[in-house]
Amino acid sequence: MLNLFFDTSALVKLFHREVGSDTLMKALRQHDLNLWMSQLARLEFISALHRRLRMGEITAGQLNEVLVLFEDEWQLFRTEPLGQGVIEEAEQLIKQHSKTVGLRTLDALHLATFRLISQSSWKFVVADQILLKTAKSLDIPVFNPLEDDVASLI
Repeated sequence: MLNLFFDTSALVKLFHREVGSDTLMKALRQHDLNLWMSQLARLEFISALHRRLRMGEITAGQLNEVLVLFEDEWQLFRTEPLGQGVIEEAEQLIKQHSKTVGLRTLDALHLATFRLISQSSWKFVVADQILLKTAKSLDIPVFNPLEDDVASLI
C-alpha cells in the first residue's frame, strides 16, 4: 500500500477545488492509499482558508462548508505529532536550505516530519514550489498535483 504524506499546499486541494484538485481526487479513487500529514497541517490548513476568505477568494459560506467537510474527513488521515525530533530535523533543514532556496519554518517542519517517518513506499505530496525544490534536492520521492500524472504514483 502506498503512503502519501500531504503538506498543506496539497491538502487544501482536497477540500477546495483549484488547480491540482482533480489529479488528487483521481489518485484517491484509483489507488489504495494511506494518507498522512503532520499535526501542524490542521492548524495551517485552517489558517490558509481564513486567508483566502480575507483575500476574497472564497465566501464565508464556502469557508464554513470546507471546514465542516474537513472535520468530517480528518479521521481519514494519520497524523504525526510535532516532537523534539521533528523540530531538530527542521532546524537542520533550515540551516542547509534557507540560504539557497528560502525554505520556510512551517515547510521545514512538514519536510522534517516526512523524513523521520517515511519509508520506501512513501511519497511527499506537495504543490509549494520552494518545498518541492527542497524535497527534490534531498532525493525525496514527490508527487506534485500541479504537474504530475496519477500514473507516476506507482
